[in-house]
This record gives sequence, C-alpha cells and structure tokens, in this order.
Amino acid sequence: MMCWPKTIKKNLIAASVGVLWSATLILPALAETVDRIVARVNSEIVTQSAVEERSMAFSAQLNQNSQNPLPAEDALMQQALDSIIDEKLQIQEAKKLGFEVGEENVAKALDDIKEKNQISDSDFEALLEREGGSLENYRAIIRNQILVSRVTQMEMGNRTKVTDRQIKRYYNRNQKDYWEVPKVRARHILFIIDEKTSKSDIRLKKIKAREILLRVRSGEDFAQLARKHSEDVSAHLGGDIGTIGRGKMVKEFEDAVFRLKAGEISEIVRTPYGLHIIECNEVIPGKVKAFDKVKEEIRARLFLEKRGKAYKDWIGDLREKAFIEVSLFEKKHPSTITVGEKKEPKTARSPKDNFSSKARFGGRTVKSQLKKNFHRSSARQPALSSEFKPFDPQAIEKRLKHFKRLRDNNKISESEYQKKKKELLHKL
Repeated sequence: MMCWPKTIKKNLIAASVGVLWSATLILPALAETVDRIVARVNSEIVTQSAVEERSMAFSAQLNQNSQNPLPAEDALMQQALDSIIDEKLQIQEAKKLGFEVGEENVAKALDDIKEKNQISDSDFEALLEREGGSLENYRAIIRNQILVSRVTQMEMGNRTKVTDRQIKRYYNRNQKDYWEVPKVRARHILFIIDEKTSKSDIRLKKIKAREILLRVRSGEDFAQLARKHSEDVSAHLGGDIGTIGRGKMVKEFEDAVFRLKAGEISEIVRTPYGLHIIECNEVIPGKVKAFDKVKEEIRARLFLEKRGKAYKDWIGDLREKAFIEVSLFEKKHPSTITVGEKKEPKTARSPKDNFSSKARFGGRTVKSQLKKNFHRSSARQPALSSEFKPFDPQAIEKRLKHFKRLRDNNKISESEYQKKKKELLHKL
C-alpha cells in the first residue's frame, strides 16, 4: 500500500518522483490498521484498512475539487480497491520486466521532498514515526512509485504514437474547432456618464461629443483628439483599444464597431459607460487557423486521447493475465452462488475484472490453482505452524488482530508488531 504523511504536500511528492499520471497513488496517512484481507493480487494481499485509507483520500480529493455530491460509500470503496489492484499489478509488471530503482534515485526524491517542504532530516523522521511509519517503509513507497512511473511511461510510449498524417486528418475533420472569429482593430473617444453625473454635466458632455465628432469628420487626427479629450484610460494611446472580437465589449459598443468598415467613424454611441466616438482602423475577416499554428496543439490532444485508451487497455491486459480474488463486500452483503451441486460464497468483483463468479487464474479456477500451488511448494518449504491451516486467511487475520491489540496496549513495540505481521502475511 502506498501512503504519505498527512503534513507533506501531495503535489510536491508526485513532482519529486516524476509521477504525473495518477494522483490516486498518494494517501493521507502512513499508519496501517489491519482489519481483514479483502483481495489477493497474484502473490500479494490487500487489507480492508488499505482500501479504507485510499477511499478517504478519494473522498478528500473529491471534496476539494468538485461541488458535486460524493459517490456512495460502497462505490468509493470499490474505486479505492480498483486503484490499489491496478497499482500492485503495475509494480509487479515493472519488477517482472527487470526495472530497478537505485538508492541514489530514492535519496534524490527524498531530498527533493524535504527541500520543497523545508523540513530537516530529524523532523522528517519524527513526522514519519508520529504517523506510525518508518524511513525504511517510506523509501520503499517512493521506490514503488518510481517503478510505476517508469513502467507506465515505457508502456504508454510504445502504445501512443501520434503521426503527422493522423494530425492532418484530425485538422481537416475538425476545422470548425480552429475557426478564428472576425475581429476589428479600433480607437475610441469616451465621455464618461454614470449614475453620479448630473443632468447639466450630461448635457455638456453631449455637446462636447458632437463637437469632437464634427472635428473628426472634418479631417482632424482622431488619435490627437483622443489624447486631449477622451476620459478613458486609453487616452494616452490615442484611444487605441487594440484588436477585439465579439463577446469582448458591451453589446452597444460591439454592435456599432462591427458595423463599420476600415476607416469609418461611428455616430455617437451610448453605452453604460458613457458616450463613445469609434474609429475602425482594420477589419480582420474570420478564418481557419493555419495548420502549422495548431499542429502541436492537435498532437497533444491526440496523445492524451490515445494515452487514456492505451492505459485502460494495458491495465485490462494485466488484470486478464493476473490471479485476482476479491471479497471486499462479502461480510457486508453475504450471499451464495450455485456451482454444480455445491454452494460457495459469492465473491465481490471489481467492474474492471473479467472473471467468472469464481476468481480465475488464466483458464483455471482459484481453488484448483491454490491447490496446485500448495502441492508444488510443500516439497520445498517447511510446514506451517499447527495452529494454521494452509491458506487459512481467517486464522492469520485473527493472529494479526491479536498482535495489533498487543501493540496498541504497549505490550509489544511497533517494530515487534511489524515483524510479527510480516511473518504472518508471508505464510499466505
């Protein structure tokens, strides 16, 4: 399970190890509470506490980034379990392909985290200890994130090629998305009228506006008159308001300026800001953006689309080849299914799982695969303690809870608890 101390910023951690593809790897707490095993992913297990932590992280993320109501608790738990399963499959794939993360990479990531959070080595270790973890476990978390990042980048690089021909075809089919609306370049002279302007001042401003309009039309320089008489902030620029498209100005001004041809002067235009005299300097017709200007934008769009589909297909392939057994909701929603003449517990399945009602490994059922694995390994491994049955997760979970209670009551140390837990989980 990948977890992070609550007080370290998530985006800094992700940036420091180069993981840009998934914020769901980052969780708010390092402390782990053993509850029960809710899934198996090849040779690894997933505990309910891990799923609950991931679910809380998802909930906090949704609360922060969305105004929509949160999904139901079961839906969040299922999403959390899916992300943990996908994460474990990617780490396993990276190791199978021979990816390795050197100590120098882990050390650099740790240094980046401490530097960006302005925290000393001793304070960092104290923080981890307060959260119930250790520097060794934290380094393992970072190493796994780097593994996931590297194997994902490799797979996506192989699966997400975007050619110039594909870019050109997309451009030709979606030219409406790259249409540049008509624009005009204009100047104006403004006489401000607002709710505080008295009637007498309004009358004087109207007289002044008519006078300036006559002078402009008689050939005087518009820019010079704007510098001298305009009450707008653009006066020092000779009234130049630059190039504007529709939707950028108030309706009255926009309607007037887009009726003008290049070189024409408007009548006096009344808007909520006051009285305007507008000069149109240039009319720029609407057109499709040149291909060269949007080529890289289209490449990025197509790459993201392909990457999303490729990632989904890749995870689907990993799941199809993996041994995955899920029992997340078994205790909450007990039910049975009929297999031949026998009744067997129903296994809750992830929406992404493509298995039958019994978890499968390739074309074999879980039961037959476990039996085969047990007989294969019994000849080369010492027998389990007599208090456990082979592949008896309930007995192991019971012992895990016992050691947790001892730890919580200070009967054993944290390191002793972790050692006992590791030994018990290894028996699976």
